[in-house]
Parts: sequence; structure tokens; C-alpha cells
Amino acid sequence: MLKGAAEVFRREGFARARLEDVAVEVGINRASLYYYVGTKEELLVALIEQPAFTMTRHCREALESDAPADEKLRRALQAFIEDLITHPEVVLLFSESHYLAAIPQASDIVTNADAYGKTLLAIIEQGIVSGVFRNDLDPRLVMLGILGMHNWIHRWYVPGGRNSLTEIGDVFAAMVLSGLRP
Repeated sequence: MLKGAAEVFRREGFARARLEDVAVEVGINRASLYYYVGTKEELLVALIEQPAFTMTRHCREALESDAPADEKLRRALQAFIEDLITHPEVVLLFSESHYLAAIPQASDIVTNADAYGKTLLAIIEQGIVSGVFRNDLDPRLVMLGILGMHNWIHRWYVPGGRNSLTEIGDVFAAMVLSGLRP
């Protein structure tokens, strides 16, 4: 059911998708679907909650490692890309994020997204304090820039296209790190 919902949300967009569309996608009647789920919002939360928490856990693991800040940042950015590959449904977190704030069941996802940003910010701040990163840049803006680059991959990435997600992640990490080094 979740796989079918993910496909419908990707194809139709969350706003236009209906539970009836999900029922058709998974090959059951609408009444049967309502036995398992009451709203499409519940499906969206069920799809992205665990992958979102996994992404934050991976970023936190990078922060808590004994590596220098530039390696921590590289690890966090590589983990982001690996999580996109492993959990393609997480793309819905980025493409449908404007709906999440209005879904009461998604409050933990919204809080988690904030925790991810704060974790990434802590890595950047460690790099500035240790002298690995430039000290003339606003760490919050750096964090937002990194998230902007990565959270919008879903808007233009073409599977099987010119570059793999891993190649894109490597280029993005190289750009970020070269821009942050003194």
C-alpha cells in the first residue's frame, strides 16, 4: 500500500492525489483501503517518517565521529545521497514539505527536519572553530545553502541520466568543501 501511495504521490503530486487513486494503484477497492488508512496525510507521514529520521541519525553519526570537521561534513553529505538512493520515498519529504506543517501527525517529521539542520550547522560551526573552515561566512547561511542544493536534487535529477546520484553528491561535496576551506 505504501509503495502504491508513493507512486501516486510522485505521479500526481500530493495535492491532486486521492485515496481512490492509491486504491487503484494497489489493485484494491476503496472500501478496503479505508480499512487500513483514513487519509492520504496518514500515508504521506507513514512513507517519509522513518527515512527522515534515518537521514538525521546518519548526519548525527557524522557529527559525533572523531573525524575532522571537513571529513564529518563529507560523511554527512555522502549519507544524504546514500539515503536518497536507499529510500527514494524521502524525495516526498522535499517535494511535499509545504504540506507537512499543516498535518498534525507530521509534527515529529517537522521537528526532525529542524534537528537535521541543527546537526549540519554544528558540523559547520566545529569546522569554523577548528580553523578547517573559513570564519568569514555565516554558518547558518552555509547550512541553508547546502540544504538548498541537496533538497532540490529531486527537481532536476533524471535516473539513468548523465550523472548518477553518487556522482552528483561527490560534485556537490567537492564544491561545498572547496568553498569553505580558508
